Amino acid sequence: MRVLDNLSSGRLQNLPSSKSLTFIQGDVRDVGLVETLVQSSEMVFHLAEFIPNTDQYGIGHVTKFSTREPILDFDVSARGTINVLESARKADARVIFVSTAAVYGEAPGNPVDEGTPIRPVSPYGASKACGELYANTYNRVYGLRTVVARFFNIYGPRQRKYVMYDLLTRLRDSPSSLTVAGTGQEERDFMYVKDAVRALLHLSALDNAYGGTFNLGSGIATSISELVSLMTRMLNLAPRIDYSGVSWKGDIRRLVADTTRLQKTGFSCESDLPKGLHALIMRFERSMSETEVLGQE
Repeated sequence: MRVLDNLSSGRLQNLPSSKSLTFIQGDVRDVGLVETLVQSSEMVFHLAEFIPNTDQYGIGHVTKFSTREPILDFDVSARGTINVLESARKADARVIFVSTAAVYGEAPGNPVDEGTPIRPVSPYGASKACGELYANTYNRVYGLRTVVARFFNIYGPRQRKYVMYDLLTRLRDSPSSLTVAGTGQEERDFMYVKDAVRALLHLSALDNAYGGTFNLGSGIATSISELVSLMTRMLNLAPRIDYSGVSWKGDIRRLVADTTRLQKTGFSCESDLPKGLHALIMRFERSMSETEVLGQE
């Protein structure tokens, strides 16, 4: 197995130490590098997108970052995707293209199924929709075996961005008070990272999945206020919580997956939100303790 990443936000230490794994630091926009890596591959899992270091860009979602850097976002998610698809076409490799629920935008009905019209409200959603169109076009025109997997809100240990990590960081810094963007009534569909990986591997092994599009989520709506309440209980904290009432441009109020199509393939999630959140918190607290020890040396 080979992993390509430019480490703009990822961390090398998150990869397991294994003789069967080779890491290559590089960029999906480097067509020569991508072609070299793909030419001897049978399967490509394409997850690359514009995710900058949050130390530089601040907290928030990738939709927020894309509104600040729409051209860079397009360059990675759209041009990078066609680099992968063209390289896979030459190598006759299969491709699992990881897209996003952000392609739906403010869908009129929730949960949303894969037939819901895509109307992104952020450059990130638009660039991912462009990648989907190319993946499906390569499937129809060239017979390239592609699957489009639309991630909803994936979370888990080693996460260092997005709402859960942001909340944990703020509560660590200020346990007695917490200010949260939005109204708290925004709803999300949280899927534990191990379930997301299982779903990708599951789809990659199904011949009849190729040429298809699948929502990857839990199918369960959780409001941000419910998430905050669950998290503070697990941390044994009772902070004063204030909701700002405003959020960043491109933020979506409600986005929940209809997972019927995925379930019909025989897949089901194994981790519920309390179980997954507990694992995330345990890892977060351990990493903070390790940082504190290192800082004292």
